[in-house]
Amino acid sequence: MTTPDLVVRGGLLALPDGIVPGTLVVDGGRIAAVLPDGVAVPETREVLDADGAVVSAGVVDLHVHFDVPGIDLADDFRVGTASAAIGGVTFVVEHPFSDPPTTTTDRYAAKARTAAERAHVDFGLWGALTAPSLDHMRGQWELGASGFKAFLPDNDMGFPPATPEDLRAGMTTAAALGARVLVHAEDRAALADGASRMREAGRSDVGAFLDVRPPETEVRAVAHVLDVARATGAAVHLVHLSTPASVDLVAAAVTDGVAATCEVAAHHLLLTDEDLRAQGGIALCAPPLRSTAEVDAMWERVADGRIDAIVSDHCPCEPGVKQAAGDDALAGPYGIQGVQEYVALVLSEGLRRGVALDLLLDRLTARPAALCGVADRKGALRPGLDADLVVLRLDRPWTVDAAAQQYGELRWSPYDGFRPTVRVERTVVRGRTVAVDGALVAAPGTGSFVPLSRQEVARG
Repeated sequence: MTTPDLVVRGGLLALPDGIVPGTLVVDGGRIAAVLPDGVAVPETREVLDADGAVVSAGVVDLHVHFDVPGIDLADDFRVGTASAAIGGVTFVVEHPFSDPPTTTTDRYAAKARTAAERAHVDFGLWGALTAPSLDHMRGQWELGASGFKAFLPDNDMGFPPATPEDLRAGMTTAAALGARVLVHAEDRAALADGASRMREAGRSDVGAFLDVRPPETEVRAVAHVLDVARATGAAVHLVHLSTPASVDLVAAAVTDGVAATCEVAAHHLLLTDEDLRAQGGIALCAPPLRSTAEVDAMWERVADGRIDAIVSDHCPCEPGVKQAAGDDALAGPYGIQGVQEYVALVLSEGLRRGVALDLLLDRLTARPAALCGVADRKGALRPGLDADLVVLRLDRPWTVDAAAQQYGELRWSPYDGFRPTVRVERTVVRGRTVAVDGALVAAPGTGSFVPLSRQEVARG
């Protein structure tokens, strides 16, 4: 073996078959070897002593939105991927809600080029499934979109919602390509009718928002999406499911042979509807936060493996605008920015609830890497894969303070005051340290656009 670039020693390696003491050898940005504890290590240019910490593959976040109106796209990715790096996320997949929406092949290509100018971590891009994008799905697929996002309800992002006809046509195309369809599933007609009735009654508070979007609006939409997937043969991924009944529908469909998967956003595991009532617009998201009982049931489905991935669903916004959203909760904007905090918070809460660490890490790394089509490069500590790593201290309590800790100017969080026990100590992308102890240490442009693999999706 030639002199490697980096040796990571003294840590507990989160390997595919367990968490064990060991040493990583990194060369050329990739993992060259995984050595058992006690085996002599080669001379190297750099040594990282993990000193008993858990060393995991870097986190793969399938669901981020980095576009901030009024900031150019390159700067959006500079800020968003910096926050990801600080939080232990080494690969993100961004959704097509940029301004303008990424609904054409040309826009997809331009977004990949522009975002790479300032990204701190590697990234992929989902394609779009809307009426304007139906003729561009193959072109986006050829550029690296292994999946296409369909948004069923009306939204505050200017992204055209998919009608039932659009969804069926897009799923038919996706099935032919061997691609996946990602769906935000809420019943658009029911939401529109409910909002109209609330406004007629003079209500637009967060309570009205919760009344308009009960769990049933998600469950009905999920059932419809699964029926279309069954009819077209498309692989479908239900994004940010918020209620256990929806997860159970996905699990039942899988038993029936449907290629269906699902994810949960961190805020649907960490916050409840009572947090929304207390915080107002800061905690406003769609689907909304649910009851404590439903959050507990979602954790049960994480623990038993029915949920495939845990994501941030990071969505930035001006703090004043977000706070004011509580005054007209029916209008939005919706979304939680949390890519910088969610890994530590989810691991802390999961461990507190008795969920196995290796399962939690799998749903943050290997499984999402397979779902988006980068398992041949990301998501595991295995020779030949990119040396994307996160060093985790499991016993280092700290307090979330968005104003003091967050990267960029939009410093707000519904998690202010939370006290996780897990701390992200270091983040490494392709063998290069990008963040240490909450501070960014790499320059913009360290990250690269990674086309997503269609073959991996077809197998997934």
